[in-house]
Amino acid sequence: MAPAIPLRIFGAGMRARVVADLLGWEFSGVYRLDGYYDDGRPADETGPGGAPILGSVEDGCRALAGSDVHAFIALGTYRSWRACEVVAELRRAAVPIARLVSPSAHVSPTAVIGDGALVMGGVFIGAEAVIGDLFTAHGGVTVEHHGVIGHNVLLAPGVSLCGCARIADHCFLGAGTSVIPEVRIGEGTMTGAGSVVVRDLPAGVVALGNPCRPLRPVGQGDEVPTPDVVARLRAMLPPSFSAGS
Repeated sequence: MAPAIPLRIFGAGMRARVVADLLGWEFSGVYRLDGYYDDGRPADETGPGGAPILGSVEDGCRALAGSDVHAFIALGTYRSWRACEVVAELRRAAVPIARLVSPSAHVSPTAVIGDGALVMGGVFIGAEAVIGDLFTAHGGVTVEHHGVIGHNVLLAPGVSLCGCARIADHCFLGAGTSVIPEVRIGEGTMTGAGSVVVRDLPAGVVALGNPCRPLRPVGQGDEVPTPDVVARLRAMLPPSFSAGS
Protein backbone atom coordinates (compact mmCIF):
# COMPACT_ATOMS: atom_id res chain seq x y z
CA MET A 1 0.00 0.00 0.00
CA ALA A 2 1.30 3.45 -0.93
CA PRO A 3 2.01 5.83 1.96
CA ALA A 4 -0.61 8.48 2.71
CA ILE A 5 -0.09 11.79 0.89
CA PRO A 6 0.60 14.78 3.17
CA LEU A 7 -2.22 17.31 2.87
CA ARG A 8 -2.30 20.90 4.15
CA ILE A 9 -5.57 22.79 4.44
CA PHE A 10 -6.01 26.50 3.73
CA GLY A 11 -8.41 27.75 6.39
CA ALA A 12 -8.98 26.40 9.90
CA GLY A 13 -12.61 27.28 10.55
CA MET A 14 -15.95 25.50 10.17
CA ARG A 15 -15.35 24.12 6.68
CA ALA A 16 -11.89 22.93 7.69
CA ARG A 17 -13.48 20.99 10.56
CA VAL A 18 -15.77 19.27 8.07
CA VAL A 19 -12.81 18.46 5.83
CA ALA A 20 -10.72 17.12 8.73
CA ASP A 21 -13.60 14.89 9.78
CA LEU A 22 -14.01 13.54 6.25
CA LEU A 23 -10.26 12.88 5.98
CA GLY A 24 -10.28 10.77 9.13
CA TRP A 25 -13.52 9.08 8.26
CA GLU A 26 -13.11 8.15 4.61
CA PHE A 27 -9.62 9.16 3.43
CA SER A 28 -7.33 8.00 6.22
CA GLY A 29 -5.39 5.70 3.92
CA VAL A 30 -5.11 8.28 1.15
CA TYR A 31 -4.22 11.58 2.86
CA ARG A 32 -2.41 12.49 6.07
CA LEU A 33 -3.45 15.83 7.55
CA ASP A 34 -0.21 17.79 7.84
CA GLY A 35 -1.36 21.21 9.06
CA TYR A 36 -3.27 24.39 8.29
CA TYR A 37 -2.70 27.87 6.90
CA ASP A 38 -5.06 30.48 8.30
CA ASP A 39 -5.03 34.29 8.38
CA GLY A 40 -6.95 34.58 11.64
CA ARG A 41 -5.05 32.26 13.98
CA PRO A 42 -1.44 32.41 15.24
CA ALA A 43 1.08 29.81 14.18
CA ASP A 44 1.50 28.46 17.72
CA GLU A 45 -2.11 27.19 17.84
CA THR A 46 -3.57 23.93 16.56
CA GLY A 47 -6.43 23.48 14.13
CA PRO A 48 -9.18 20.88 13.84
CA GLY A 49 -7.98 17.39 14.69
CA GLY A 50 -4.93 18.76 16.49
CA ALA A 51 -2.83 19.50 13.40
CA PRO A 52 -0.71 22.66 13.69
CA ILE A 53 -1.36 26.11 12.27
CA LEU A 54 1.70 26.62 10.07
CA GLY A 55 1.24 30.25 9.11
CA SER A 56 -0.93 32.54 7.01
CA VAL A 57 -2.59 31.69 3.70
CA GLU A 58 0.15 33.58 1.86
CA ASP A 59 2.78 31.67 3.85
CA GLY A 60 1.19 28.46 2.59
CA CYS A 61 1.27 29.50 -1.04
CA ARG A 62 5.01 30.16 -0.71
CA ALA A 63 5.81 27.08 1.40
CA LEU A 64 4.12 24.55 -0.87
CA ALA A 65 5.72 25.76 -4.09
CA GLY A 66 7.96 23.01 -5.40
CA SER A 67 6.96 20.53 -2.68
CA ASP A 68 5.19 17.16 -2.87
CA VAL A 69 2.57 18.25 -0.33
CA HIS A 70 -1.01 18.47 -1.61
CA ALA A 71 -3.33 21.37 -0.78
CA PHE A 72 -7.03 21.73 -0.06
CA ILE A 73 -8.81 25.07 0.18
CA ALA A 74 -11.40 25.33 2.96
CA LEU A 75 -11.73 29.08 3.46
CA GLY A 76 -15.51 29.11 3.80
CA THR A 77 -18.39 30.62 1.89
CA TYR A 78 -17.84 34.25 2.84
CA ARG A 79 -14.21 34.06 1.63
CA SER A 80 -14.84 32.07 -1.53
CA TRP A 81 -13.33 34.95 -3.54
CA ARG A 82 -10.06 34.36 -1.67
CA ALA A 83 -10.30 30.62 -2.35
CA CYS A 84 -10.30 31.42 -6.07
CA GLU A 85 -7.19 33.55 -5.66
CA VAL A 86 -5.45 30.75 -3.74
CA VAL A 87 -6.26 28.19 -6.43
CA ALA A 88 -4.72 30.50 -9.04
CA GLU A 89 -1.59 31.03 -6.90
CA LEU A 90 -1.16 27.31 -6.21
CA ARG A 91 -1.57 26.45 -9.87
CA ARG A 92 1.12 28.91 -10.85
CA ALA A 93 3.39 27.17 -8.33
CA ALA A 94 2.40 23.69 -9.67
CA VAL A 95 1.03 22.63 -6.26
CA PRO A 96 -1.33 19.61 -6.46
CA ILE A 97 -4.86 20.53 -5.31
CA ALA A 98 -6.82 17.67 -3.76
CA ARG A 99 -10.28 16.59 -4.87
CA LEU A 100 -12.21 15.05 -1.95
CA VAL A 101 -15.09 13.02 -3.37
CA SER A 102 -16.51 10.71 -0.70
CA PRO A 103 -16.35 7.00 -1.56
CA SER A 104 -19.98 6.84 -0.45
CA ALA A 105 -21.05 9.40 -3.07
CA HIS A 106 -22.46 8.01 -6.33
CA VAL A 107 -20.60 9.64 -9.21
CA SER A 108 -20.96 8.55 -12.82
CA PRO A 109 -17.67 7.52 -14.46
CA THR A 110 -18.55 9.91 -17.29
CA ALA A 111 -18.87 12.93 -14.97
CA VAL A 112 -16.01 15.43 -14.76
CA ILE A 113 -15.25 17.29 -11.51
CA GLY A 114 -12.62 20.00 -11.11
CA ASP A 115 -9.93 20.55 -8.48
CA GLY A 116 -10.69 21.43 -4.88
CA ALA A 117 -14.06 19.64 -4.81
CA LEU A 118 -15.67 18.61 -1.53
CA VAL A 119 -18.38 16.04 -2.26
CA MET A 120 -19.99 14.46 0.78
CA GLY A 121 -21.50 11.00 1.16
CA GLY A 122 -24.93 10.44 -0.33
CA VAL A 123 -24.41 12.86 -3.23
CA PHE A 124 -25.47 11.65 -6.70
CA ILE A 125 -23.81 13.04 -9.84
CA GLY A 126 -25.15 11.67 -13.09
CA ALA A 127 -23.97 10.88 -16.58
CA GLU A 128 -21.76 13.43 -18.37
CA ALA A 129 -22.17 16.11 -15.74
CA VAL A 130 -19.40 18.73 -16.00
CA ILE A 131 -18.40 20.53 -12.79
CA GLY A 132 -15.76 23.22 -12.25
CA ASP A 133 -13.20 23.87 -9.51
CA LEU A 134 -13.98 24.57 -5.84
CA PHE A 135 -17.29 22.68 -5.95
CA THR A 136 -19.02 21.81 -2.67
CA ALA A 137 -21.94 19.37 -2.46
CA HIS A 138 -23.41 18.50 0.91
CA GLY A 139 -25.44 15.40 1.78
CA GLY A 140 -28.47 14.53 -0.32
CA VAL A 141 -27.47 16.64 -3.34
CA THR A 142 -28.52 15.34 -6.77
CA VAL A 143 -26.95 16.56 -10.01
CA GLU A 144 -28.68 14.75 -12.84
CA HIS A 145 -27.33 13.85 -16.28
CA HIS A 146 -25.65 16.48 -18.44
CA GLY A 147 -25.76 19.11 -15.74
CA VAL A 148 -23.15 21.86 -16.05
CA ILE A 149 -21.85 23.61 -12.93
CA GLY A 150 -19.25 26.36 -12.90
CA HIS A 151 -16.39 27.16 -10.55
CA ASN A 152 -16.85 28.00 -6.86
CA VAL A 153 -20.39 26.68 -6.53
CA LEU A 154 -21.88 25.44 -3.26
CA LEU A 155 -24.93 23.18 -3.17
CA ALA A 156 -26.42 22.99 0.32
CA PRO A 157 -28.03 19.77 1.66
CA GLY A 158 -30.87 18.38 -0.42
CA VAL A 159 -30.34 20.51 -3.55
CA SER A 160 -31.72 18.80 -6.66
CA LEU A 161 -30.64 19.76 -10.18
CA CYS A 162 -32.64 18.06 -12.92
CA GLY A 163 -31.08 17.02 -16.21
CA CYS A 164 -29.24 19.65 -18.27
CA ALA A 165 -29.51 22.38 -15.63
CA ARG A 166 -26.68 24.94 -15.86
CA ILE A 167 -25.31 26.78 -12.83
CA ALA A 168 -22.74 29.48 -13.56
CA ASP A 169 -19.68 30.36 -11.47
CA HIS A 170 -19.80 31.61 -7.84
CA CYS A 171 -23.36 30.49 -7.04
CA PHE A 172 -24.83 29.31 -3.74
CA LEU A 173 -28.00 27.21 -3.78
CA GLY A 174 -29.72 27.02 -0.40
CA ALA A 175 -30.88 23.83 1.27
CA GLY A 176 -33.59 21.96 -0.61
CA THR A 177 -33.46 24.14 -3.74
CA SER A 178 -34.88 22.37 -6.81
CA VAL A 179 -33.99 23.34 -10.38
CA ILE A 180 -36.06 21.97 -13.26
CA PRO A 181 -34.46 20.63 -16.46
CA GLU A 182 -32.51 23.01 -18.72
CA VAL A 183 -32.90 26.03 -16.45
CA ARG A 184 -29.86 28.34 -16.18
CA ILE A 185 -28.68 30.34 -13.20
CA GLY A 186 -26.33 33.27 -13.81
CA GLU A 187 -22.97 34.08 -12.21
CA GLY A 188 -22.86 34.99 -8.55
CA THR A 189 -26.53 34.27 -7.80
CA MET A 190 -27.83 32.65 -4.63
CA THR A 191 -31.17 31.00 -3.83
CA GLY A 192 -32.99 30.73 -0.53
CA ALA A 193 -33.75 27.41 1.13
CA GLY A 194 -36.62 25.48 -0.42
CA SER A 195 -36.68 27.50 -3.64
CA VAL A 196 -38.10 25.94 -6.80
CA VAL A 197 -36.37 27.36 -9.87
CA VAL A 198 -38.65 26.99 -12.88
CA ARG A 199 -37.17 29.68 -15.14
CA ASP A 200 -33.73 31.17 -15.79
CA LEU A 201 -32.28 33.45 -13.10
CA PRO A 202 -30.01 36.41 -13.96
CA ALA A 203 -26.52 36.97 -12.60
CA GLY A 204 -25.84 38.69 -9.30
CA VAL A 205 -29.18 38.35 -7.53
CA VAL A 206 -30.59 36.85 -4.34
CA ALA A 207 -33.66 34.83 -5.33
CA LEU A 208 -36.17 32.72 -3.42
CA GLY A 209 -39.63 31.21 -3.39
CA ASN A 210 -41.80 28.79 -5.33
CA PRO A 211 -41.56 29.73 -8.10
CA CYS A 212 -38.15 31.26 -7.41
CA ARG A 213 -37.91 34.97 -8.25
CA PRO A 214 -35.15 37.57 -7.82
CA LEU A 215 -35.56 39.51 -4.58
CA ARG A 216 -32.65 41.97 -4.73
CA PRO A 217 -29.10 42.38 -6.06
CA VAL A 218 -26.26 40.60 -4.28
CA GLY A 219 -24.59 42.88 -1.75
CA GLN A 220 -21.78 42.98 0.76
CA GLY A 221 -22.18 40.27 3.38
CA ASP A 222 -23.96 37.78 1.11
CA GLU A 223 -22.60 34.26 0.71
CA VAL A 224 -21.54 34.86 -2.90
CA PRO A 225 -19.08 37.45 -4.27
CA THR A 226 -20.48 40.79 -5.41
CA PRO A 227 -20.58 41.42 -9.19
CA ASP A 228 -17.43 43.59 -9.14
CA VAL A 229 -15.51 40.81 -7.37
CA VAL A 230 -16.88 38.22 -9.80
CA ALA A 231 -15.59 40.32 -12.69
CA ARG A 232 -12.14 40.46 -11.11
CA LEU A 233 -12.10 36.70 -10.52
CA ARG A 234 -12.63 35.93 -14.21
CA ALA A 235 -8.94 36.62 -14.81
CA MET A 236 -8.02 33.95 -12.23
CA LEU A 237 -10.54 31.23 -13.02
CA PRO A 238 -11.77 31.81 -16.57
CA PRO A 239 -15.54 31.23 -16.71
CA SER A 240 -16.35 27.58 -17.20
CA PHE A 241 -19.25 28.52 -19.45
CA SER A 242 -21.47 31.45 -20.31
CA ALA A 243 -24.85 31.27 -18.61
CA GLY A 244 -26.40 32.51 -21.83
CA SER A 245 -24.69 30.01 -24.15
